[in-house]
Amino acid sequence: MCVLGLSYIPLLLNIWIDTQMQVCNIQQAYGTFEFAELVEHTGKYISWFAFTFGFAVLTLLLGTDYSEKIKSVVAVVPFILIVSDIGSMWLIRFAPGIFCWQLWLSGFLLATCFLIIFLLVVSNVFFRKCKQ
Repeated sequence: MCVLGLSYIPLLLNIWIDTQMQVCNIQQAYGTFEFAELVEHTGKYISWFAFTFGFAVLTLLLGTDYSEKIKSVVAVVPFILIVSDIGSMWLIRFAPGIFCWQLWLSGFLLATCFLIIFLLVVSNVFFRKCKQ
């Protein structure tokens, strides 16, 4: 999980370089993308998101003893946010006022989801009571 967390840093730096994490810069950075650039960014982000969140969610599902309700929510929400994040990147050119905020919010919530998954897994590993 720590290695997955460290792999988040280059992605965040790449986004920082493009937008400085400000909504007003998102339209300038992503609103002018051509089709080929959108496909390139989609491929890069979706493969990273799928691997990172897939592995993190799988670790939570198989390696912890949380309730099925918690596991169900954690298994679904990140992937909805991934679709929202990438979809808003594609739709920014049509309604920038809405989709710039959606892209920013989706990215923020994805980072928050990863932090929550990380904390849930680590806390369960260290504080789980052994069954005898």
